[in-house]
Amino acid sequence: MKCITVDDEPLAHKIIKNYCDNLSFVTIENECHSAFEAINYLHEHQVDLIFLDINMPKLKGLDFLRTLQNPPLVIITTAYQEYAMEGYELNVIDYLLKPFSFERFLKAIQKAQDHKKLLDLSEIGTSKPPSTKAKTQETSIERIFVKGDKKIHQVQLDDILYLESLGSYVKIHLENEMITTLDRLTNFEKTLPPTQFLRIHKSFIIAVKKIQTIEGNRLKIAETSIPIGNVYKHNLTKIIK
Repeated sequence: MKCITVDDEPLAHKIIKNYCDNLSFVTIENECHSAFEAINYLHEHQVDLIFLDINMPKLKGLDFLRTLQNPPLVIITTAYQEYAMEGYELNVIDYLLKPFSFERFLKAIQKAQDHKKLLDLSEIGTSKPPSTKAKTQETSIERIFVKGDKKIHQVQLDDILYLESLGSYVKIHLENEMITTLDRLTNFEKTLPPTQFLRIHKSFIIAVKKIQTIEGNRLKIAETSIPIGNVYKHNLTKIIK
């Protein structure tokens, strides 16, 4: 995994680099001492994982994370535990409180590695064949592959009712079962056909054809009431019209 560290403390960079030097599958590509350095670096380079501090001058770590359109995997490294819930709402992989041991660091890295493998599998399962048609024409996808309960499940899109974000996990609610997978809702939003699936809330993507009723700021699918976020209302309005 290609990684960068984003922290205003030189010692923090040194500790993480020393830990990573013990792992053959992790490389530190760059050390950024501010969020602005990280923004400039990511504009020119692609990485798999960011070790991100929170309390930095000018632009805080979580505010920096919100600016990224397609963020890499993120492990928070901070001395402040009060931001943990906010971090997980932004789908970070793990939250390390300084000072952290190598054993705790390794656990976080393994979670990130498992997540990356899952994303790679999802890309294979949903890869599209080359086409000479216009890029705006949607290619038909009938199924996706997701990892859950130490197994890889083949999920037919027609069986999906809705997807629900839960920290670093996503619950896929199907007609007859539910699969919990280590992933981010944003990744499913990129993968699922936009004409069939719609993000209506920061924590929910719904199957359009499964909508039963819409009332106020909620809609119903399979007798489940799902909130409609104000930011995403326009998406639903387009579908209705």
